[in-house]
Amino acid sequence: MKNFDLGATYNEYLSLADEEQRGIIDRLNEQSQLINKELDKLRSIENKLNILVFGEPCCKDAATEIPFLLKLSELNKNIEVKFLRREGNGELLEELSGERKVPTFLILDEKGNTVRKYIEFPIGVKEILLNTEKEKVQDIIDNMRKGKYDDLIQEDIIRFLTGENYRYINFTK
Repeated sequence: MKNFDLGATYNEYLSLADEEQRGIIDRLNEQSQLINKELDKLRSIENKLNILVFGEPCCKDAATEIPFLLKLSELNKNIEVKFLRREGNGELLEELSGERKVPTFLILDEKGNTVRKYIEFPIGVKEILLNTEKEKVQDIIDNMRKGKYDDLIQEDIIRFLTGENYRYINFTK
């Protein structure tokens, strides 16, 4: 399938990380724990979902959010996830999502067209950021990376995967 077949496995993607990046990725992966909320919705997905993730091993937001996507995708064999770096694929990322931010998760149809997109932060965090003074934006992002908004990450990724009540809003820092 066009676009999706270009992607690599998670382990191939991780092989691009240096030792320091790998340490951050491993720490954030261990930190991310699923809460037993709405997981049955994922298990009941019957259609194949092809998720193409754009990221960079150095991106702490990607390292925070990707583990949730991977853990949630393990709950249903119909969800397949592949990875591309933004570096070298920026034009494709922009073509498919309209932006060049990472992490970007895209659900692609059988022709490689974007069905839904999840870009940079979960909507709950975006809404907090939009209502936060500019000087405090980085504090919110840092708190997300420390696990304060893990529930918002999981909830939004579930909505993204199921399509149920999912919406996307653009956010610019």
